[in-house]
Amino acid sequence: MKKRFLLLCAAFSVLSATLPFSGSTCTEALASEETIKILSVGDSITDGYGTEGSYRKFLYKELTDSGYSIDMTGPNHSWGDGQYSDNTTGESFSYDAAHCGFSGYSICEYNGRNGILETLSSGNYLEEYHPDIVILQIGTNDIIDNHDIENAGKRLDTLVTYILENIPESSVLFVTTIPDLAPNEPDVYPWFSNYRHSADWTKEYSDEEVEKAVLSQIKNYNSQVKALIEKKQSDGIKNIIIGDINSVVDNVSAQLKDGVHPNDTGYKLMGEYWAEKLKAYLSETSDVIPDNKYSKGDADCNGSVTASDISALQKHLLGITSLQKEGYSTADINDDKKINILDLLLLKNMMIK
Repeated sequence: MKKRFLLLCAAFSVLSATLPFSGSTCTEALASEETIKILSVGDSITDGYGTEGSYRKFLYKELTDSGYSIDMTGPNHSWGDGQYSDNTTGESFSYDAAHCGFSGYSICEYNGRNGILETLSSGNYLEEYHPDIVILQIGTNDIIDNHDIENAGKRLDTLVTYILENIPESSVLFVTTIPDLAPNEPDVYPWFSNYRHSADWTKEYSDEEVEKAVLSQIKNYNSQVKALIEKKQSDGIKNIIIGDINSVVDNVSAQLKDGVHPNDTGYKLMGEYWAEKLKAYLSETSDVIPDNKYSKGDADCNGSVTASDISALQKHLLGITSLQKEGYSTADINDDKKINILDLLLLKNMMIK
């Protein structure tokens, strides 16, 4: 590794003699890699109801600690970084706070609830943020309201289809199950009123019956989630992957703050789960840097390989400007799924030849 680093620094020194690198060091140039844009979509569990940053802060830390350049995107909290401090351990870190979580939202809108589907569509968020990865966790409020759970999978299908139709095949959609709930906790007890009596109001149900009914509906819904993703995959859709948060947040008394929303113990488990899931995807996929119509070396995507491509790649490495999305594959001269100083050297050699 050290030998490779010295070789690249030597290459950088050679290029510095002919290209104006404005005093940038070798390590600064090497630090610039493709930024992965993540859009976390969902309800209050994604938003972080009462627990700022939800699982997203732990996901961001795990991925950036692993060397990934991450841009958490979305219309909420997109003005800057968040800050997390653990009073018990003393751990403290900053994270990218942007997201697309909306407290109280359901899969699709119905009386009394706004829908994630309609929100994504009206806000045009998929086109605006161009995510490489979408993480979708939704359905908890449908469960809370006991709203037509037998058809929840069909509503989710409509939402999932919309997302897939509005992201490129080089991007990926992760769809997850939802955690179990504790409907008899004091803070959320009134929220489950639709479970506490029969439809005609002639019978009242005990807390034990309510808990059993809620857990049954969650199991039903999660089965529909899994069946939907399996069906999409069997139909040949390659950029959709199932997640199983229900298997991670598996202790409602220890991992939920109020019977519905995770505490930081639960959120940390979720963040670590997603980090491992995404790292596995990023290490295996060949679509992180997508193929496109432009020729190898055409970093500025203007249709030809010229000296302007050297300038475009140089500015990208220095952080002055960023390549277009298509430029990542054309500027990746050695096809190692990374954009770094070696690609700049190889591009310069291409121009000489």
